[in-house]
Amino acid sequence: MISFSRRELTRAWRNADTASVAASRSNSHRLLLFYAVECGLKAAYLKNRNKDASENEFSEMQHNLNRLMVALCIGKDLLLPESLQLSSLRDSNRLDVSRNCGCGDLNQVWRYGGKLKQPDDKTLEEKLEAINAWLKKELQ
Repeated sequence: MISFSRRELTRAWRNADTASVAASRSNSHRLLLFYAVECGLKAAYLKNRNKDASENEFSEMQHNLNRLMVALCIGKDLLLPESLQLSSLRDSNRLDVSRNCGCGDLNQVWRYGGKLKQPDDKTLEEKLEAINAWLKKELQ
């Protein structure tokens, strides 16, 4: 991963958060909200460790927001569900294929146009907004 400063990550969090706001969110807005929270958590992680640059801090965390929150000792009530289920997909043989993933794959779900079945998109948006509220206090 390329190294980024805490200032850059904080700016990226604010910019993506602002761009994610919409009266009716699409997957593009949800993806920006996801990335806003990811940048904010990484900035908070660096702040918590009194570091100014990321270096290789996040290589094993990738896009798993729960790993970042556990490292920050954030309460369990903000953690995302570990197991996510998308609506089934028909394969070339016309068979329904169930699709499950983890919270670290959420960015792919929204980037590629997926729709969550369990929990639904709105529930995940609310969780991300709650994390964002925590970040707003933490990064001031």
